[in-house]
Parts: sequence; C-alpha cells; structure tokens
Amino acid sequence: MELTVIQALERGVSAHRAGDLQEAERIYRSILQAHPHHPDANHNLGVLAVSLSKVDAAIPLFKKAVEAN
Repeated sequence: MELTVIQALERGVSAHRAGDLQEAERIYRSILQAHPHHPDANHNLGVLAVSLSKVDAAIPLFKKAVEAN
C-alpha cells in the first residue's frame, strides 16, 4: 500500500516528535524526491537540520518552503 503525501508527512512529523530523526529525515526526503518544492517537507527537514546544528543545510530548505508557500 502506497502512502499519500499527507500520510507520509504525518508519519514524518510523528517520527520527528518521537525523536526518531533518522526516520523523519528519510520520510521528508522521500516526499521531496517526488515533490521537490513541497513546503511542509522542506520546512520540517530544515527544522531537523537546525536541530542537528546544520544551519547551512537548513537555509536552502527554508527558502524553498517560503517560495512554495
């Protein structure tokens, strides 16, 4: 069974909240693979990157999220 983008995003957010950052990143990236400008996936991946002190990686993700929104 294939997930919808909304279902995948919900799973990513759940994993993120639970502290499973590796799984959250995997899910966000899989969404972005199919929808590179998805605002929520870009934003959430940016937030995850900031939490890992990867600000340089987060900035382009935040920019894509703002541009797509």
